[in-house]
Amino acid sequence: MSQRQLRVAELVQREVSSALRQGWGNEAALITITRANVSPDLRQVRVGFAVAGDDAAKKAARTLLKRIRNEIRATVGGILQMKNTPELSFAEDDVTGGVARVQAMLDDLSRKDGTTPKYD
Repeated sequence: MSQRQLRVAELVQREVSSALRQGWGNEAALITITRANVSPDLRQVRVGFAVAGDDAAKKAARTLLKRIRNEIRATVGGILQMKNTPELSFAEDDVTGGVARVQAMLDDLSRKDGTTPKYD
């Protein structure tokens, strides 16, 4: 990924998160923007998000993001000041699966060492 793609991805991630908090604070309270991947031509951005909560909360988050995608795109486009505003698509990240995997690895290591795991 080029430096420009990285800068645009970082800016999009920050601004999408900010737009969600400012415009849809109550509805988007459980949504965390985790990443943004920009295509090489800078015309498409895949925004990853995670939702704290049960399946109903995840479904509500997907529905909300689908409904407000164009409004967020317009907000981000005004800030980016690029020739073409990138098209946004949202993809859910399974953060809990990664956390559980790391937790299992830590537990396994502590069993091998014979120590008791301490979690802070």
